[in-house]
Amino acid sequence: MSRRGRSAVVLVAVTLVAAAACQPTRPASPRPVAPSTGSPVARGAVLYAGYCAGCHGSDGSGVGPVADVLRMRPSNLRDPAVLARTDRALVDALLGDAPLPTAPRWSAVAEALQVDALLAYLPSLATQNWARVRAGRFAYESTCAPCHGTYGTGEGVIGALGGPPPADLPRVRERYTDAGLDGVIRQGAGAMLAFDDLLPRSERRAIVAYVRILSPGHRTYDTYCAGCHGDDGRGVHPEDVASPALAAPPIDSAALVRLDPAARRAQVLHMFRRERGLMPHFRDILGEAQLRDVLAYLRSTS
Repeated sequence: MSRRGRSAVVLVAVTLVAAAACQPTRPASPRPVAPSTGSPVARGAVLYAGYCAGCHGSDGSGVGPVADVLRMRPSNLRDPAVLARTDRALVDALLGDAPLPTAPRWSAVAEALQVDALLAYLPSLATQNWARVRAGRFAYESTCAPCHGTYGTGEGVIGALGGPPPADLPRVRERYTDAGLDGVIRQGAGAMLAFDDLLPRSERRAIVAYVRILSPGHRTYDTYCAGCHGDDGRGVHPEDVASPALAAPPIDSAALVRLDPAARRAQVLHMFRRERGLMPHFRDILGEAQLRDVLAYLRSTS
């Protein structure tokens, strides 16, 4: 298999893992099959396994397989400081919209910057030629990412070995037309190799299309949102979800643009807090009684 073929296989595998990770603990039906009778602890054990263990681990220590994929360290639910909170306070937090006190450390400044980036990026979802952008990403991952990094900011493995730093593509690309970027790919620039003999024109054009979307907003969206909403905002194969209600809805970027600035920001902030890799809120998934069963189970294991 060629290097490009191997890279494509790896990228597909990573994409599938990310898609699964975005909804790590949601089962295929609106409610998991939990016993309708028995103790709250027994019912809570089933619910915990279905909704929480993927991130927090089967023992609640914060080391779960999904958390490992997302490179996060969720809270240790066995920590006495967590269980010292009343059931009422924990249920309210699980059903609320604000970041949970038990979630990984949160920065208001970082969140504001990420929301600003998403606000700038989301309108472009409806305007891209996604067939070309996707082809460009495959070609970029094979030929450009080793130096420039997945998001074009110079974080590739080869670029980190020393020598002149790779160009920051989200910044540099603003100085070039599409034809100019194609010329750089063909002829090289500085320490960059020429790819004229290695890439056909169609692949170069596709790479240019992908480079055009590289931005802080794309990086934020790709990290937190694309696994469920798709790279184009239309959702990831909702027809394959047993319960359509659990499929991530499409993002109507045109409707978002029509909102006034304050409402638009509030909508994106709400969406970002729900979709990023922090503790999800369960208002639309579990009821208060079920959450209390989960808490009963957690307290029984402490």
